[in-house]
Order: sequence, then structure tokens, then C-alpha cells
Amino acid sequence: MKVVYLTGLNGHTLAMADALYKRLGNDFIFIDDDKERVQYGSVNNSFSKDKIYDNRTYVLHLRESDATLVKAKQLIADADVLMVGGEPFELVKERIKDNKLTFRLGERSMKGPFWKDIIRYFKLTFHYNRYSRPNYRKLSLSGFDANDMRLCNKSYRDKCYQFAYFNQIPSVDIDRLMCGKPSDCLNITWCSRFIGWKHPELPVLLAKRLVESGRKNFVIQMIGSSATPLWHKIKNKVEKLDLTRNIILTGGIPNNEVVERMQKSNVFIFTSDRGEGWGVVLNEAMSCGCACVASHEIGAVPTLIKNGENGLVFKSRSVDSLFEKVAQLYDNKQLCMQYGRNAYKTITEDWSVQQAIDRFLELSQSIIDGIEIHFEKGPCSKSRPVDMQSLINS
Repeated sequence: MKVVYLTGLNGHTLAMADALYKRLGNDFIFIDDDKERVQYGSVNNSFSKDKIYDNRTYVLHLRESDATLVKAKQLIADADVLMVGGEPFELVKERIKDNKLTFRLGERSMKGPFWKDIIRYFKLTFHYNRYSRPNYRKLSLSGFDANDMRLCNKSYRDKCYQFAYFNQIPSVDIDRLMCGKPSDCLNITWCSRFIGWKHPELPVLLAKRLVESGRKNFVIQMIGSSATPLWHKIKNKVEKLDLTRNIILTGGIPNNEVVERMQKSNVFIFTSDRGEGWGVVLNEAMSCGCACVASHEIGAVPTLIKNGENGLVFKSRSVDSLFEKVAQLYDNKQLCMQYGRNAYKTITEDWSVQQAIDRFLELSQSIIDGIEIHFEKGPCSKSRPVDMQSLINS
């Protein structure tokens, strides 16, 4: 089976690309559609594109020359299976019209309130209905993607599959990792950019509530670059509320240090709203054995978190809900450890990149053969609309 993956090569796609090449060898080609080689890193810009390209002979740079563009078009036309992310639609529309097996990878389409997305809604509806073909399918990089597709005149009806962004997971001894976590002080990590829809104010308000409740034996590390105005506002608020003993603003730090700090953390809090299409930092925290407390609007949450089993889900933007969940973990360290272990199992077994590759290739072959297989849950199972309130109540 010849598989082509057309999108930008970066930290969100690298693990999948490497795994496909390891499995398929020269029958896999990654066509890199990035317009320029820029620094990559959702939080810290910790490694450059040049390092990503080193020794990856399976990568074809779409914009390198006229010759590579011609070669890319031929590869796209001839592939048994095409995976496509981003917006290079002109390169793939003829393939879709010819009903060749094509999977579009995408996050949820409607990240804002519906009234703000109304123009985008009509554009998407037109696109999906115009190019509706039996073999034009969707790999959903958000647990809420099926909700949005249902709005778009039932686009991709019964052709959306659960998928994910995958990260490189360090090999660790989970027992040793969990034993190395602090037992005397609750170590909480928050890691993101200091921008509005990431809600960095929530960890500060959480700290205030914990102290007021008498739960003072904790530290919240807030990891993220100081290069935004909001970082300085948060810093001033921490000082004004006299929380400098409980909140550490680290600034931007290298990715390997982020991982080390997560491995030594008991809890990871993820406070973004629906603007977070997926949130690969959740994968990272789960792979470090953290008990994760995440907003119910984050795209990865319905896919990766089972509330009360491998983490906790709080009501987005609600400091009351966030405090209630974190207080549970503060009061019950055993539960905290249990969630951390279960989170590690979820991300290394149920949602590993190897599991996703196996299922994706099996699904693709079955579609080509005309007898589609069905997975009950996990990667490549059918993506269904999610009741958002049930995420909190479950």
C-alpha cells in the first residue's frame, strides 16, 4: 500500500510520519507543505525545522522547486491512500473527484460561538457538499469534530473517524516514575502560551482558592514565554495576591526541561477554552504520569480523558469547578497517583501512535477491498457527536 501524507512537518505530525515510514519504508512519502522553515514549538520554540529534516529521506519539500511540485502532484495522484492536512486543496481536488481514498485530517471547524462562525459555516457546508464522495473521509483531530460536521449539513455522514495528534513518548519505567513524584507537597504544572483563550488567570485564581481553603502545601509552575503582555499582567496579579510562594513563573524553557518538570509533577491543569483544537500538551502530561485536570471544551478531552478514571474534567472558565477537582486530588494523594498511572496507560497503549498506524492501515485496506471494518473505540473508530455536559457529569 502506497501512502502519501500532505501537510506541514512539525511537532504535531512528526511522530506519525516517522511511524508510517518505519512501517511502510519507501511506500510512504511525506510531502511537506510548510511555506518556510520556521522555528517550531507550541510553547518554547525549542527546536528548529532544520533539525526535523535531518536524515528524514522520506520527506519531499513541495515548494523547493518546480520539479518537486510536479513530482508531488504525481505522488498524490498515484497514492493508494492520501492523508491531507491544512489547506492545499487545489492539489487534491481532482483525486477527490475521482473517488480515490482520501482522508482529511482536521480539528473542529467551529472554534468560536456559532454566530461568529456563520460565514465559515456556509463556506464549509458548500465545500463538503460539493466534494462529497464515498471515499472522501475525515480523521478527526478533535473530540468535537463530529458535532461541527453535523452542523455542516451532515457533512462526512458516517465517515468521520477518531484520531489524534501524537507526540514522541519517552521510554520510562512507570513504577519508578510514579515513585519519584513529590509526596510532601502537591506539585502542579500549567504549560501554555500566555494568551486569552488559554486562560492563564485560572491557575492564579485556583491558588487563591486553595490557600483560602487551608490547602497551602502546593506549588503551581506556570511554564510559558514571557513575551506577551498577559504574562506581565499575571506576574503582577501573583504579586498583588501574595502568591509568590505558591506560583512560579518559569518563562520559556526547553522542551526536554518541560518534560522533566512534568515527570516530577503530581497534577497537570489544562485551562484552555474551545479555541484549543486539540492540545498536544495533554498527551505530553499524560505520558509523564500526571493526574490531568482539563477544561471540558478542549478538543483532546473527549478522546483522551475519561472523567474519574484517568483524569478529571472541569467546566471551562469556571474557577469553582477547577478548584473542586484539584481539591479532590490535594485531599487524596492515592487517587492522584491512580489517575497518573491510568493516564500513562491510555497514552502509551490505547492511544499510542503504533496503535493508530496499525488501525489506520487496516481500515484503509478494508475500504479499498470494499468491506470496511469497524473499531468499537479508540483510533479509527467512528467519531460521534459529543454531549459536552456529559463530559463534566460522567
